[in-house]
Amino acid sequence: MTGLITRRGLIGTAAAGIVLRPSLLQAQTSGLTIIDGRTFRGTRSPGGSGTDGGTAIKAESNTLIRNCYFLDLGNGAIRLFHTTTQNVTVEDCQVANMYRFIENWSWNHPDVPAPVSDFTVRRVNAARLARNFMRIRYGSTRGLIEDVVARGNGECANYCVGFALDDEAHDIVYRRVEAHDFCETQRPSDKYWNGDGFSDERGNSKIRYYSCVATGSSDGGFDTKSQDVYMEGCFASGNKLNYRLWNSGTLKNCRSENPVKRGGTGWIGHFSFVGGSGPNYVLDSPVVRAGATNKAPVLYFQSSVPATVTIYNADIDAPGAALIQVDKGRPAPTIKWVPERSQQKIRVARDYA
Repeated sequence: MTGLITRRGLIGTAAAGIVLRPSLLQAQTSGLTIIDGRTFRGTRSPGGSGTDGGTAIKAESNTLIRNCYFLDLGNGAIRLFHTTTQNVTVEDCQVANMYRFIENWSWNHPDVPAPVSDFTVRRVNAARLARNFMRIRYGSTRGLIEDVVARGNGECANYCVGFALDDEAHDIVYRRVEAHDFCETQRPSDKYWNGDGFSDERGNSKIRYYSCVATGSSDGGFDTKSQDVYMEGCFASGNKLNYRLWNSGTLKNCRSENPVKRGGTGWIGHFSFVGGSGPNYVLDSPVVRAGATNKAPVLYFQSSVPATVTIYNADIDAPGAALIQVDKGRPAPTIKWVPERSQQKIRVARDYA
């Protein structure tokens, strides 16, 4: 049986659709619940701050949300907070002016986890986000996010991330997903500014990014700490550190252009290797482009344990920058060039900063 959420059955009927106040809509769970073609409007002001604004849907298992508008909401227009949630799809929706669109947070965090499995988010366009498009955590698994575009509001909250994975979330795939302008502006200039397009953490695993885009972040375009991450055909431009790599994995046919420092401490870089566990990555056919005045190093080593990097068939054109920079006091990396460096297409100002 399929349950259809009708106009009469929702909260606050209006001629143009449903106007939702900060109360919560409880989705039905008999068979498949379909929420189709509705407008959910919260109480967040156009220049709102903090998490205020309300929540639209507390999604339960077997829910399809499609063709909806979510406007002026708070921390989780859609909340995934039950002990177990399965088979949730969000597609063909428009989102604007909120703190976070999808929030995976237990009703009794952290004592009771709230993992979600077999979930899909596709063809969603989101603008003026203050903190995240989504945060997925606990042991959530078998997720697909595809053809989604998310934009920060230009003055994002501290620790903003377009797409965030946490805890032990695993087997998550991003396809053709874009994160733009997740930039902190509220920290003092003498502090480190966070703000990433995509992030995953050390407890995450089997994370895959295909043809994803990150631009305009105040820290990492892609900030990945998960083991054996795989990225293919991704593009990062105008972030402080376009690719921030902490653990291990493979980047194939990924492109980096013109890193930009937007505030705070720290230096810019194309591929940055970070952390205390000895980053180990394969860069297969990386492409780097930078203007003559951009001094961001191509390979920037900040890890406290020596990094190991294998580079196949690079195409690097960064005439104003060093190929390699190692922070003061940090160990030298091991770099393997295949074929040898002299046979790869590399144009830089010098090999070492």
